[in-house]
Amino acid sequence: MIVGGVLCGGLGKRLRPLTDNVPKPLLEIGRNLTILDRLIMQMKQAGVSNVYLLAGYQHEKLVKRYGKNWRSVRIHYIVEDKPRGTLYAINSLLSSVESDLYLVMNGDIVTDIDLSRMISEWKPGTVSMALTSLRSPYGVVQVSGEKITGFEEKPVLPHYINAGIYLIDAGLKHRFLEYEEGDVEKLVFPRLAGEGLLRRYFEAETYWKSIDTVKDLEEVRMRLSSQG
Repeated sequence: MIVGGVLCGGLGKRLRPLTDNVPKPLLEIGRNLTILDRLIMQMKQAGVSNVYLLAGYQHEKLVKRYGKNWRSVRIHYIVEDKPRGTLYAINSLLSSVESDLYLVMNGDIVTDIDLSRMISEWKPGTVSMALTSLRSPYGVVQVSGEKITGFEEKPVLPHYINAGIYLIDAGLKHRFLEYEEGDVEKLVFPRLAGEGLLRRYFEAETYWKSIDTVKDLEEVRMRLSSQG
């Protein structure tokens, strides 16, 4: 059995004033299509029929949109009283819901990563983290000695970044629950990596974008619009 969890509790400060009256996952990226709509549908396509929204800021807006059942996906809510970090939200899911496997996603990403494939390639007894290539936010100047020889617009760099998608084996959830709150990337993942329990999942040439600024939002809207 696998359940889904979406991290929806952030304040979205860098997207104000757009997030003054709506949580970031409910920002529209298409015609009547929100970031969270897309994430839930991707989970559904991967065979996940129970999704827990790990909410906080303006959680009532999430309840209003999704209710208890949305497009044949059962929707549940775990609400924190104040922002306590990603680890607290993940632990709220792990400690209150019994499952063999947990699929957890950041609620502010737009990606074409194949969740079904990620699940099929997951190894029991491990935590799987989706990675994406790091693309430079700037154009790169190529030089030879003191001469400029060319330019490359926002190249892909030889590094990976965390894509904000995790598969957590129930047998390892106690490693998360050792901490009450904080940043999962700083507290739990380094320890799992050191013990060989953290595996990567990577797809070359797939689209991934974290919606952190208005510019990010506009880029995603333009891309989805061009796809029809």
